[in-house]
Amino acid sequence: MKIRSISHGGVTVSDFEKTVSWYHDMFGFNLITEQVLEGEQVNNLYTLYKVRDAKIRIGFLRAPKGGVIEIFEFSPSAPKDDIPWNKPGYTHIALDIKSIDKWYKTLSSKGVYFFSEPQNTGNVEWVFLKDIDGNLIELIDLKSNYPVIRLLGGIAGRIMAKSKFKEYYLK
Repeated sequence: MKIRSISHGGVTVSDFEKTVSWYHDMFGFNLITEQVLEGEQVNNLYTLYKVRDAKIRIGFLRAPKGGVIEIFEFSPSAPKDDIPWNKPGYTHIALDIKSIDKWYKTLSSKGVYFFSEPQNTGNVEWVFLKDIDGNLIELIDLKSNYPVIRLLGGIAGRIMAKSKFKEYYLK
């Protein structure tokens, strides 16, 4: 069995409508589906969500070229704690973009908080920002690495698994 790709990343938000608007205004995401879980359905999922007698709104936001973010709004909501990077767990989503300087200037002019100016690592440019709930988003411009990763990534991964990174794989 093989997976086809990563389907989506999920993030809990404090205001469903504001989040949909923010991701649309900043990045062109569109809400493609919404559902609500309530009552017994939520209570039956206690081991997953750790809430009872709550309402959970779930929406899928699709990026212009296909990436998807799933958003969750819990009512009532729990206090937000910062997620430390030195603790296991997901830390951020990354949006694949072109022209990082243009994105940085445009979003900065709209009041978006950035942790730094764009950084350069090898031939890749990246920068981290916060969404309206403080969730971390990375903008990344893969530059000439983009076609290699998108078109040849599967082949390269199989080659590296048998060579440079073979120690990471069980025999």
